[in-house]
Amino acid sequence: MNIIILTKTDQIKKNVFEISDNRFIHIKDILKSKAGNILEIGLLNGPTGYGEIIKIDSLSAIIKIIELVELNNFEFRIDIILALPRPQTLKKVLNTAATMGVDNIYLIKSAKVEKSYFQSPLLKKENYTKYLIEGLSQGKRTRLPNISIHKRFKQFIEHYFPIEYNQPVKLLAHTGEEQFLNQLDLHKSKNFTIAIGPEGGWNDFEVSFMVQNGFQKFKLSNNILRVETALTAALAQLEMISSEG
Repeated sequence: MNIIILTKTDQIKKNVFEISDNRFIHIKDILKSKAGNILEIGLLNGPTGYGEIIKIDSLSAIIKIIELVELNNFEFRIDIILALPRPQTLKKVLNTAATMGVDNIYLIKSAKVEKSYFQSPLLKKENYTKYLIEGLSQGKRTRLPNISIHKRFKQFIEHYFPIEYNQPVKLLAHTGEEQFLNQLDLHKSKNFTIAIGPEGGWNDFEVSFMVQNGFQKFKLSNNILRVETALTAALAQLEMISSEG
């Protein structure tokens, strides 16, 4: 963890927080912190700053905020559309998405997604939030990505991303394409939505329908990538291209 994220449920009084979960274990066992030590902290969906450990024992740590500063305004914005992967993969995806500053995560049904995935307990907010917070801690961010679940592919694309919806730039990672991301005309945009398919890829109808609704196809890699690897590659490439613009 590069920053300790504190939430409202951790607060025990004004500017004082108590933690006893994996964040506490990291502070005690990895950082080997003691009372009086200063930590870099962030309030979930709020500012970052510094806190002092005022008490730590075998069960918990109590941290008092000593300084907060306003969040940086990141110009780069990205949402992802993700064909719902298996739960173990989703955990990795959520962590990566939060680390790299994704704003919205749309988990959708596609032809090659197992229906049973939508029954996973992981899709409950109280279960997936910890993986997002772990990612925020790694990336030194505090803004929690929004997650929504959509079981009807066609209705989702039509409702959220109709052809006249031209903000942001809409991208579709698809194997077999000739153009890489840096070969597309992205109009120096810093606002993107990118669709990442399931392990078996999008089917022909899904690809055609997204293209009809304004998505640009591109080749992410010459290699066949796992979902979590594809997401990391796509986000890194978009950040680089956006920075160059």
